[in-house]
Amino acid sequence: MTLEQFLDRFDGPERSVVTVNRTDPDPVLNMLMDTFGDDAVRVVDGRMTTGDAERPATDGAGVAGPERRGGLTARELTTSGVVDGDEPAPSVDVDVLRRHDDVPFDGDDPDDIENLVLLMEGDEVVAGSTLGELGDAVLFVNSDLYVTGSRPLGDVDLPSVISGLDDATFTLRGYPESNRQKLLLITISRFIERAAWTAGDGTLRSSFQRLSRIDDEVGTREVYERVSDTGVDTHLYGVPDELPTDLDAVVHAGDDPDFTDSWFVVYRPPEGPHPAESDPRSDLVRGIEGGVGLLAVETEPRVWRGLWTFDAERVSRVNRYIERHL
Repeated sequence: MTLEQFLDRFDGPERSVVTVNRTDPDPVLNMLMDTFGDDAVRVVDGRMTTGDAERPATDGAGVAGPERRGGLTARELTTSGVVDGDEPAPSVDVDVLRRHDDVPFDGDDPDDIENLVLLMEGDEVVAGSTLGELGDAVLFVNSDLYVTGSRPLGDVDLPSVISGLDDATFTLRGYPESNRQKLLLITISRFIERAAWTAGDGTLRSSFQRLSRIDDEVGTREVYERVSDTGVDTHLYGVPDELPTDLDAVVHAGDDPDFTDSWFVVYRPPEGPHPAESDPRSDLVRGIEGGVGLLAVETEPRVWRGLWTFDAERVSRVNRYIERHL
């Protein structure tokens, strides 16, 4: 079995990224499409309305896997106001979003409602992020921020819309097909590395396709120096074109497809993956206490298929496969 065949055993829900109440949504919509791709996550312009009229457009995305129950529906989130005289217009009641404890939302300024991005699963709201939060993470930055180390490891965080993509399978494209989609993988990878670094113990397994990338990318080198220096059992995987030097890490070299075509970053806490107990709503705590992993496979040149997860069973299975076969 290869990692690509192993990945085929996982599936996840279909979700949609929806922009709300944008007066000029096209630039933002195009940027979202170029960032999130067009596979399991569909990006649409979805102005919300009330009653039995229109719902947020999901472009055919429905619920796959376990059915969600008791969540916040699009209809509950909308109200009707009056603008420009007597003309009623739909608006999103951000207070409802804030009060719904099971729907993570980052944003405190009511004015941010005009720049809101929602993650939908069927007709349910899974998460919400302001455009500012999402922009700081992936939309308004490029990969140089991470390659050069300009963004400190301690500053890497996941907006709710990205956090809500856990366990959703995806297909993303690299340059030149897309300038932005690969950045999503980089951001999630850095978040997992931050969880390992903050924990200061456990095991981190990371693949680089070519091991020379560790020394070629200043930011990557600094991250793995910091992680390994804390005492995390650090394992690096890739083609041995140039072995990294002076790193307190175990290097695993090979040239079969699991080494050449995979992108994984898997953190396993010392006691093994399990649900977080102290603060299960915090992504960082979930990763530190319970484990977190990303697995993607390059199925054709510059096309990546995969998922990332906090699920204890999935993290265990991915870690076990890597430990036994690579």
